[in-house]
Amino acid sequence: MSERTIGILGLGIFGTSIVHTLKNYDCQMIAVDNREAHINAVAPYLAQGVIGDITDFDLLEAAGIDTCDAVVISTGTSLEASVLAVMHCKTLGVAEVIAKATSDIAAQVLIKVGADDVITPEKEMGVAVAKQVLFPNTTDFISIDENLSIAEFYPPESWLNHTLIEIPLRQTYQMNLIGYRTEDSQQIKTNLTKDYRFKANERLLAVIDNDRFDQLNGLANLK
Repeated sequence: MSERTIGILGLGIFGTSIVHTLKNYDCQMIAVDNREAHINAVAPYLAQGVIGDITDFDLLEAAGIDTCDAVVISTGTSLEASVLAVMHCKTLGVAEVIAKATSDIAAQVLIKVGADDVITPEKEMGVAVAKQVLFPNTTDFISIDENLSIAEFYPPESWLNHTLIEIPLRQTYQMNLIGYRTEDSQQIKTNLTKDYRFKANERLLAVIDNDRFDQLNGLANLK
């Protein structure tokens, strides 16, 4: 895959975290923020860092936003600013514009004015924390849509040293195992074969229906 150019408009906590994630991948980044300190903090990772207003069309064009394959509008404090930034990016020909929103109404507005996707990180994190409180044997949740999530959890004791063939997850627990990772690594391994054996120090990742989450509590009680 050829190197992609990604624009990040707004370098608050959310935008800065995007930069620190993307720096590990083969891509160019252009960032715009009205605070010099925020630009300077991530300058080593940027192809271009511009201090200025993300609602200024001429500034965005001069910054090279029109060369971006995708742009993330990562500020959510002003809906008006986000709306203008979305419209400017689309006018500049950006194929994929992703905008942050702080409410469902704001998300609907941003979609109406041209955003290709809208994320509500506070809402999504709140859902994930609520599920983790309800199902404490899990270590992480990722919501895919209204019906499905990815859950990360340790295998119950009764599964240890058994193979995937011996523990029919889909038939018994209505979940699809997609990978695993060890306690000392963040790398997800997907080389699952029928001979894979469950281990105590490995966290499992499985796709599960949202209405089946109560089963995760049951797993914790399996001995």
